[in-house]
Parts: sequence; C-alpha cells; structure tokens
Amino acid sequence: MTGKRMRNLSYVIVFACGILATFFIYSCSNDDYYADETEAGTNGIAKTRAFSSRMMNGEYTLIDSIATSDEFWEFEMSNELLAEKFKAYTSTLSEEEYDYLMENINNDDYTVEIIKKADLNDVLQQVEKAKDDLFKQTGFLRLSEEEKALLFTQFAESRLQTKINPLKTRKEGGDISECQKLKDEHLYRAKATFDNDIVYCGGVPIVAQICYIDAAARYNLEARIAEENYQKCIGN
Repeated sequence: MTGKRMRNLSYVIVFACGILATFFIYSCSNDDYYADETEAGTNGIAKTRAFSSRMMNGEYTLIDSIATSDEFWEFEMSNELLAEKFKAYTSTLSEEEYDYLMENINNDDYTVEIIKKADLNDVLQQVEKAKDDLFKQTGFLRLSEEEKALLFTQFAESRLQTKINPLKTRKEGGDISECQKLKDEHLYRAKATFDNDIVYCGGVPIVAQICYIDAAARYNLEARIAEENYQKCIGN
C-alpha cells in the first residue's frame, strides 16, 4: 500500500513539474514577444496609423515588413536630413540667387558646385548607403510601382500628422484649419514624390548625387509654394 502511494505521489510530482516547466517556457516566450513589441513601438514608423494594416491571417504584409524595418527608417531619415540641409543652404540665398539656382539645377557642373558650397557630400553618401541597404536588406524591390507610391505616401502623411497642432478658426481671411489642411496635403504629396525620386536616381555615384540634389531642389520648391499658398489662404 505504501509503495502504491509512493508511486502515485511520484506521478503527481512529475506531472506538476511538467506543468511548471511548460508555464516557464511559455512565460519566457511571451516576455520575448512583448519585448519585441515594445521595441517596435518605440520605432517612429511602427507607431503611425498608416502602417497598422495586417493580412487577414494576422501576418505582416510586405509593405508592413518594409515600413517597420530599420533600413526603411534610415532611408527616410537620410532623405529628411538631405532636405533639411538643402533648405538651410537655400535660406542663405536672396530671391534672385534662389531663382538662379532653380534655373540652373539641371546643369551638372553647377550642381557639383552647389554640393561643395552647401557641404552636402557626406549626407549624399549617407542617402546612397541608406538606399542601397533598403534595396538589399528588404523586399523593397519586389513592390509594384503602386505599392512603392503607397508606402511613401503613407509615411509622409503619418509623419506630418505627428507635427500638427490644434488650430483655431480665423474670422478674417481663410479658415486656418482648412488652410493648414491644404498645406499639409501639398507637403506630404511633395515628400512622397521626393522619396520616390530618390529611389530612381541611379548610375555612378556622382550622377546619382546630382540626381539627389535635383530631387531635393524640387521638394524644396514645392514646400515654398505650399507655404506661399498657405499665407494667401489665411489672408496674409
């Protein structure tokens, strides 16, 4: 009788140990999962509503996997840095000098001089590397033209939305909130076009760099037009 009880007790102990081991493994797996989710949540791209779409089976779509990748983030940040540095350079120009720049931006020799004057060589190399990594380390090249455009448009729109502040309605002139909306739409379309243009710049490094500057110049011009239209809209 005692032997039977001992065997029963042994079975209970073994069963309990099995349950505890299973629970421990499951807990560790969940910890890793939530750690990954938390890390993804800190990524500026992963937070945006534009990239929340999922397939019906709960898996990431190809666009999702690219949008939440480090390579896409680096690509976007490099592009934004180029745009900001180009904007900083143009802010030092008079209206006449700016007009001259835009008139001659397709002149390769002139563009090379702009790269030197604005000290853009390092950021252009960064853009090139980020684009190369995006192509090689993700499924970006498998996207259709429409999917690429959608990816850039959603990113531009979501980035812009994080910078929007609540606006009051203006009685004189245009409705500020409506004017801001029109400006924002202009800007995110211009940003998406800028990103898309960067993707299609190719050739040897110097040719690609000239192409990047051309894309940055057109984006800068569109941003200026958006601001001018906004000021007119609100009556300034």
